[in-house]
Amino acid sequence: MTQTLAAFDNGMTAQIGFFRDVGHALYTFDDDTILVKPAYYGQPDRYAVSISLGRPGDTSGYRLTGLHIGDWLLTGTVICTGYDFTPRPHPHTPTVNPLADITDPDVRQDATDHLAQIAAHFHSTLAPAIKW
Repeated sequence: MTQTLAAFDNGMTAQIGFFRDVGHALYTFDDDTILVKPAYYGQPDRYAVSISLGRPGDTSGYRLTGLHIGDWLLTGTVICTGYDFTPRPHPHTPTVNPLADITDPDVRQDATDHLAQIAAHFHSTLAPAIKW
């Protein structure tokens, strides 16, 4: 596992553990841990990244906790697609959008921007090193 750091526009810094052999990365922001992995299924030129936010009490083995944005705790899974990596509900849970419960439009935009930056970082920095 490779360890690195990444700083994001909102001032948050993540410690990243990258599992090159399976193509997954754990991003840890203070006490929050999320799992990021490719979602392009063998088409590395496709802009698609899956972000598993987890939930308190996660049993995945990765100890995913969710992601705090302001006063909100995001849980569940999103897929970030397109050149701008727009977060959307994951195809496996199309009726569940982790951003839908955020009632403050500014905070929702902050969360959208942050998830897109995480996806862009993974896709441009870590994904090219995946050993397929």
